[in-house]
Amino acid sequence: MKKLVIILLLLLVVILTAYFSYLKPSLQVVNGYAAKNLCSCVFLAGIEEKVVKDIDLGGSFINMTTTSVDYEDKSTTSNLWGLVPRKAVYREGLGCALINELDENTVKNQSFEPSLSPTDSLQNWFELDTIEVVSEAQGSRVQEIIDAAFENDPDNLINTRAIVVLYKGRLIGEQYAEEITKATPLLGWSMTKSITSTMAGLLIRDGHFSLNDPAPVASWKNTEKAGVTYKHLLQMSSGLKFDEVYGSYSDANQMLWISDTSGIATIDNPLEAAPGEKWYYSSGTTNLLMHLMRNYFPDQDAYLDYLNQELFNKIGAYSFVIEPDASGGFVGSSFGWATARDWARLGQLYLNKGTWAGEEILPAEWVEFVQQEPKDPEAQNTYGGQFWLNNTQPNSPDDAYYMNGFHGQRVMIVPSKELVVVRLGVTYSGGFDFDGFLNQIIDTVESE
Repeated sequence: MKKLVIILLLLLVVILTAYFSYLKPSLQVVNGYAAKNLCSCVFLAGIEEKVVKDIDLGGSFINMTTTSVDYEDKSTTSNLWGLVPRKAVYREGLGCALINELDENTVKNQSFEPSLSPTDSLQNWFELDTIEVVSEAQGSRVQEIIDAAFENDPDNLINTRAIVVLYKGRLIGEQYAEEITKATPLLGWSMTKSITSTMAGLLIRDGHFSLNDPAPVASWKNTEKAGVTYKHLLQMSSGLKFDEVYGSYSDANQMLWISDTSGIATIDNPLEAAPGEKWYYSSGTTNLLMHLMRNYFPDQDAYLDYLNQELFNKIGAYSFVIEPDASGGFVGSSFGWATARDWARLGQLYLNKGTWAGEEILPAEWVEFVQQEPKDPEAQNTYGGQFWLNNTQPNSPDDAYYMNGFHGQRVMIVPSKELVVVRLGVTYSGGFDFDGFLNQIIDTVESE
């Protein structure tokens, strides 16, 4: 009998250890992902709850969660098998945040009223009657290519939601999925990193810091980390250890779904390489950069409104929302939302080398910088300053570069072809053939 009790106690210890060290953290991530994305899709983007559950929460394990929406409370909840329930709340003007350690009422009471100044001379840019830049036949062929990009293969549900094609600064193609309109903000996921980069370019323009300034982290003084510069952070070559994986209880998952303060996820991490010597894709690096930039503002409202005043309002991209975490810091790695047209506007700004309607918004030197590779040979022609370069698009023009996000989000910028191509969707497996899609567009606009 005594032996049986010992065995049962040991078994209980094993079960409890497995639960608290693996199962519970994993369920925190799964339920956090489901609750947060359901909240943002419903309350920020205005997508129907059923559509969100069928498509946006259709990934493995995520589709096993039990989720609910409280429309009066403007909140969502998720649990898996009744375990480790998570809650996300909507904040007016800010989007959604998960409830973690901070008091729920403290998070729910956060709000922001952005300054919207519709002074853009190209406010109705997409509806302007202009000289045709493509023939009727070319326009018809572009539409055929776009139509094909919305076709779902049962073995590859690409779930394209929006496509916008700009050629020579004019709209030549546009289409939306049944549940989406041109007014629906869509999540860019890691395309948000390019917005964080743009914010850095604006602050550098305003004289707040320079690329080669050391990252101002007090705890790094007199350590090897003191050599990390803003340029290293922007080019993902800080050397800071960070687990950019999403199938486990990783640094990235803890940062996005469990932490109230995404910007400090890498501060205490050790160096794996000397600053500037090794490239490694790290969402934690981007959020650290955003965290440091927050310190240049006198108050929270000035921080929250800076991109509106200095960027979005000036290009007429009024739908942009970058969701802050519960602590109030933008999740600059992942949580940027905008309509497909407004994502296209941002791409067009870069195609215009930082100029819009005759006003220089970003210095041309900044636009050149984001296309420069870091020092590490492994990263050359792959990544620049929070923008991807053309190495992963083998058949695309050499000067192509792009914003890139999870589930197949893409804003392609092709200066030599005067093209900006936006594709947004929820693609799980097989991927979307960006290379083929882009080159079909190029072949069409260059045809006689």
